[in-house]
Amino acid sequence: MNSITLYGHITTDTIFDGDITYKSVGGIGNVWFMLSKICKNYQINIEPTNIGEALILVNKEKAERSSIANLNQIERTPNIKDSKWSHILYVNELDNLSYFKDIRDKSDIVSIDICKGKPFKQTSILKYVDYFFISDEDLFMDINELVKKVKGWVILHHKGGSRCVSKEKTFDISTPVIDNINVLGAGDMFAAATINCILNTVDKCNLQNNIKEAHSITSKILAEINEKN
Repeated sequence: MNSITLYGHITTDTIFDGDITYKSVGGIGNVWFMLSKICKNYQINIEPTNIGEALILVNKEKAERSSIANLNQIERTPNIKDSKWSHILYVNELDNLSYFKDIRDKSDIVSIDICKGKPFKQTSILKYVDYFFISDEDLFMDINELVKKVKGWVILHHKGGSRCVSKEKTFDISTPVIDNINVLGAGDMFAAATINCILNTVDKCNLQNNIKEAHSITSKILAEINEKN
């Protein structure tokens, strides 16, 4: 089970960045891209549940992006794999989570995230979730109430770092805010970096250090991408 499996949406993104327009693969494609760069000890599996497309407008000056998306053009049944870690993207946009129990049963660790769009109604799955990644833009209830529903940690990420909350502990990580940067996919990259840091560090139980390192890796990769573009 030396593998990481990614479930959820994969999209073809058309990105408008100033005078430049280009296409990229989004959703689990962002997570795969990051893990393929930094996580060399694990096989990375992709099992899309939904295939869609998005139009994305990037505002580098404000480090923001806006989008119009059709995430569910095609639905497919994923092949559930035995995995060290399974990550499910955009669960609020998944109408069918009948396979969630199989993913939980075949995975040592399960994490999820949500995105802008539909309200997250299937909160009953949270009691099986080890790590719930969520941005401050997508937070739908008080984090201290939310963590009561989650098996493990809520990792709330924002421009200036993150707040990590479990039933027993809370800590904050502050990171420098990078100006004039394309932040497209930053949340997905941060989730990937966190997965990598937890799985590949000697002190796997020191989440605070792992989250701090994940922010550092994400900022470095984002800077590299922006230099190329």
